[in-house]
Amino acid sequence: MEAPRSFLDLTEEQVLRRYRLDKAAIAGLCSELGSDLESLTGRSHALPVAVKVTSALTFLASGSFQTATRDTTGISQSAMSNCLAQFLEALQRRAARYIAFPAPGPAAAARTPGGFPGVLGLVGSLHVALRAPSENELAYRNARNYHSMNMQLVCDARGAITNVVAKYPGSCPNAAVLENSALARLLDGTRPDGLWLLGDRSYPLKTWLMTPILFPCSAAEEHYNVRHHEALAVLRQTCALLRRRFRCLDKASGSLQYAPQKVCQIFLACCILHNIALGRRMPLDLAEAEGSPDGPEAEPDLPMQTPFVQISSEARAVRARIVQQFKDALT
Repeated sequence: MEAPRSFLDLTEEQVLRRYRLDKAAIAGLCSELGSDLESLTGRSHALPVAVKVTSALTFLASGSFQTATRDTTGISQSAMSNCLAQFLEALQRRAARYIAFPAPGPAAAARTPGGFPGVLGLVGSLHVALRAPSENELAYRNARNYHSMNMQLVCDARGAITNVVAKYPGSCPNAAVLENSALARLLDGTRPDGLWLLGDRSYPLKTWLMTPILFPCSAAEEHYNVRHHEALAVLRQTCALLRRRFRCLDKASGSLQYAPQKVCQIFLACCILHNIALGRRMPLDLAEAEGSPDGPEAEPDLPMQTPFVQISSEARAVRARIVQQFKDALT
């Protein structure tokens, strides 16, 4: 059996294209995850940590076991499956090091590219296709009639992911995913003054969650909607970049052939790796899919389900004050 080829034998550009990280980042992962990935069996043919890490990265980047086993010479598909499982478990245990929501306070607020004030984060969802589960199959069928997991993510104004909820099936509405999250409980409890998340109309308006005005009646309300839409562009770009960097998340590459729990682990790993890449300023052009200069087409958004819930007068008043700020800026 031919010895697996080391990522160190490749050029930096080849490493970026194949693994979506540079050599230094991969070496850092090998060091950090080494204690979890080193073989405890004492077998003479145990795979090196670097091979396990790069095998998993190749699968996440390509979405293909065939590509991963081809690019990592000497690895069988069963060994590849074990590498991926160990890598995902090890990375999941360290998720809090890489994905952390800022403590609500003035220092956490950021002005978005659209000029929207007081933004703690941008909340949205990304559907990851998976094979039809054997149990509760209908729960996983989303509004576009394919099976998926509805993954919630929050990013900041730079596109760094600060919160992930990865456990709900594709039929679960965005509003329900958020409502049942620890993040919602945190913000309901702290009620940060002058700070909020931004979300699209699939979410209900709250004092800490600003949504678009469905039927704007003034120039100021129209301006609010424009600024809101511009701010959420960062979230849309982040979701598109996740799919470009990690083709396993892109439905165009096929549904993930795993159980829901494993699909959630895969998504969380991709979010962690995205933050690592962002922190190291990975060149986005090299993170594009091979053979496609513009990367794969982003999947159209799922039809939005505007939640029919009672909106508090307090939440309406908070949004009205923001509209007034925009109105004052126009005059």
